[in-house]
Amino acid sequence: MLASDEINPISYSYPAIMNQWSEPSKKIFETGDVKSFEKSIAFRELVQILNKIVLAVQDIKVPPGVLDPAIVTRDITVLDSDNSATSVQEAHAYQENVGVMLRILHDLEQTIDDTPPVKGPTRFGNIAFRTWHEKVEHVLNSLTTLRPPAGLNIDEFLIEARYYLANSFGSKIRIDYGTGHELSYLAFVGALMRYDILKSPTGEELLVLFSKYYDLVRRLILVYNLEPAGSHGVWGLDDHFHLIYILGASQFCNDATAPSVRSILSRDVLNGYKTSNLYVNAIAFIFKLKSGPFNEHSPILNDIHVSVFLWTKVRQGLLKMYMVEVLGKLPVIQHFWFGDKLYPWADSTSMKQLPVNYSEDAKSANTTIDKGNSAGTSAPWAKPGIHQNTTYTRR
Repeated sequence: MLASDEINPISYSYPAIMNQWSEPSKKIFETGDVKSFEKSIAFRELVQILNKIVLAVQDIKVPPGVLDPAIVTRDITVLDSDNSATSVQEAHAYQENVGVMLRILHDLEQTIDDTPPVKGPTRFGNIAFRTWHEKVEHVLNSLTTLRPPAGLNIDEFLIEARYYLANSFGSKIRIDYGTGHELSYLAFVGALMRYDILKSPTGEELLVLFSKYYDLVRRLILVYNLEPAGSHGVWGLDDHFHLIYILGASQFCNDATAPSVRSILSRDVLNGYKTSNLYVNAIAFIFKLKSGPFNEHSPILNDIHVSVFLWTKVRQGLLKMYMVEVLGKLPVIQHFWFGDKLYPWADSTSMKQLPVNYSEDAKSANTTIDKGNSAGTSAPWAKPGIHQNTTYTRR
């Protein structure tokens, strides 16, 4: 668990539980399974990669030309992708597989352009999103062009890893997007890092991969009117995201030129940092989507900027909240599935397989899950009392 004031870059090393790669499957069905998950190798792997990425992006800026300002600017309609950002790989000396992933994310954006929303009122999301999702599998075939290190068969690796990327774009059944999908992208990037397909990526390389991902999913939200994955209401940090705020807060840590925590909501700071910092970029997206007093529609974020004075404390509080409200909540984590190599459902101490409470009721519920797009979240915090669970220490 991330409990200290600073991030602990812990490292775990486990022998392979199984010799064969396997398609991920559902293991979490009820509240008690969350406790088993917290004992699992999968949990430890996710915590480890979260630590590594958050530390890697500390004091690093998103380079110019990566984040599309139109996506987070009010009164601008986002229909077509900004093709000027597709030359990011050519403009920077990134490793080859970063370029492969940027091309795949760009192709997915192009698929949005080729799949216009259905005209007419759509109260609960535009059904054209389902058509877009059907095209995703074809685009993801390009994952086989990733260059693996010696000894790794990329086709075998993708048996498990492809699942997490495919599930990071929202649910085509519910036409929604939330923190479970965001977690799935973290798991995919973590898999690339663990097997040296992304070999010791720099903080800038990681920020570029996450920035292009966030631009893509925000376009999906805007074009197809995706619902928040569950009705968080004002008791959530954000309708759709959480990890983006951790990454952006870490970008400001140890940066002597960073704006103060209390100034983030000002227009000058929003305009000055929305294309270089993911935290500010996420706040700007809220201002694009919502009107009215910020403290009324986003009270938890507002509380941060009223009561916290150090970016290290913002990062610490957001990490603690992530452990509770994303990795620790059944409605979110029940949609995270487990393979045998990347994220095993096995005890991190004994290495034995954890129990699966596969009851008849669970079997019935499982038949309704869209295996290809099952990382959607329900409302893990749509209730009063969130302030009791997450405390930001005044400094």
